[in-house]
Amino acid sequence: MTTPTDDLLTLATAYALHAVEDAERADIEHRLRSAPDDISGAFAVEVRQVREAMARVSATTAAEPPPHLRDRVLTAAAEDPVRRLRPPRRRWSTTVAAAAAAVVIGVAIFGVGWYLRPAPSATTAEQIFAAPDVRTVSGDIPTGGTATVVFSRERNAGVLVMNNVAPPESGTVYQMWLIDDAGPHSAGVMDAGAVAPSTTAVLPDLGDSTTLAFTVEPGTGSTQPSGTPFAALPLS
Repeated sequence: MTTPTDDLLTLATAYALHAVEDAERADIEHRLRSAPDDISGAFAVEVRQVREAMARVSATTAAEPPPHLRDRVLTAAAEDPVRRLRPPRRRWSTTVAAAAAAVVIGVAIFGVGWYLRPAPSATTAEQIFAAPDVRTVSGDIPTGGTATVVFSRERNAGVLVMNNVAPPESGTVYQMWLIDDAGPHSAGVMDAGAVAPSTTAVLPDLGDSTTLAFTVEPGTGSTQPSGTPFAALPLS
């Protein structure tokens, strides 16, 4: 018999990546409050692992902003010091977004570093999560762990998150394949050093692919799958 908490763990990655709508998020949080401790605990662990993985992606390519932005930030900050202390109003989305960006840039200029600037892959990920057609598909890996893809056809890209998947054996790699009517196309490889308790990768150029498949390949990878995929996720 299926219970309301049975599929909560399959939603953890999408929840962690903010790839659910507000109503879905509220429903998940409501179900978590009544879920058994082992389910809610496992959900919290997976959410933390996914967010830590994304934070590592975002922090790997810290960069300094262009020098000319310093003057623009200082000018904007000096224009109306009183207005910045007023309570926010509802019509503020564009203004606050710009102000938040200025604060981040300003912090970087004054020595902290632009560590909140996302890496190129993180920017792609944020675009995917915000896309109106974003979808999430998740499945178990036969040897243990789960794989989840959050993807958008509009953005022509996806984000793969693997949790608690054992690394490949020495001398082999996991290779991802995007499969369309023309056959499989390599979407990248992961050696043992690249597979962590929570592993995140961006999948560009989804094209017309309908499946993401995983194989074990020798050496540094193959031009075509050398065996039957050990796992596959439908991209539909």
